[in-house]
Amino acid sequence: MKLLITGGSGFIGTHLIEFLLMNNAAVEILNIDSQESLILDGRLKTFIFDIRGEDLKSISLKENFDACIHLAALCKEPGYNWEEYFETNHIGTVNTIRLCEELGIESIIFTSTMMVYKAGEMQRTENSITAPDTAYGISKLLAEKELEAWRDRKPGRSLKVIRPAVVFGANENGNFTRLYHTLNRGLFPYIGKRSTVKSNIYVKELVMFMEYLLEHKTKSDIFNFSFPIKYSIGRIVGYFKSVFGLKPLTPVLPYKLMLFVAYWFEFLNVIGLKNSVHHRRIQKLYYSTDIYPENAMKEGYKFKYDLESALEDWKEDCGSQGLY
Repeated sequence: MKLLITGGSGFIGTHLIEFLLMNNAAVEILNIDSQESLILDGRLKTFIFDIRGEDLKSISLKENFDACIHLAALCKEPGYNWEEYFETNHIGTVNTIRLCEELGIESIIFTSTMMVYKAGEMQRTENSITAPDTAYGISKLLAEKELEAWRDRKPGRSLKVIRPAVVFGANENGNFTRLYHTLNRGLFPYIGKRSTVKSNIYVKELVMFMEYLLEHKTKSDIFNFSFPIKYSIGRIVGYFKSVFGLKPLTPVLPYKLMLFVAYWFEFLNVIGLKNSVHHRRIQKLYYSTDIYPENAMKEGYKFKYDLESALEDWKEDCGSQGLY
């Protein structure tokens, strides 16, 4: 199997490439990324390119690829200007499609996001209406539409879209890592309530599902991907406390008050008193992001992990160095 992967040097991409190399002796991978991969293996080649630019056209390849896994994206939110999400996630996808057409690639797996759905208390399946209200979610939905148009232009093309929940695991440097360090410092305030649902998925489960899609024909083309169990923020914190032996204070603070405080901290940031407080992070702790992997379940995919066993596995991977 010969694969083209965009964004293979990032968090998910590194886990995916390590998994594929470990489990497929004959696999060959071309990674297109703006930075080198940390993985050293003769079956992996990395081309340093920025998918946002026209320089993708300068790639001259003669290989025949079995599939493209399109991971490259800006996903940290907040973290970038509004336009930057569209430059990378939308225009970058358009450029990736052009490259796939030039190389004759007829199969693409794309990692979108659960944020194509509006956050709220209703659980979303793949049949739910897409109504993103963030630059990240809108740019990813536009990318999905570009890929659907690519698929429909020629019979026989295959497109699988994965809409992951919050992805966590070693070297994520994201939501779950921040949660661990906050709890470890001894204080984590819930915003408004403990019942906010936060769908999530372990990165090792996600890459196993990608391999599943490479190896299996599926009736479905779009896949929400999260643990099928509904996890509230209170339950998530409970598992962190039990797995890592943490004993933080966890008060419930009023949502509107904390939102007001966050805006003040953003003002301080503007005048030069740098801090990481942002109103968007307060909103994310208050509003549910609740998706269900209905299509993956219908296709017969069997989950290896749940949240507790995933945290145990992540802890084991980190050894005595603390969670990272």
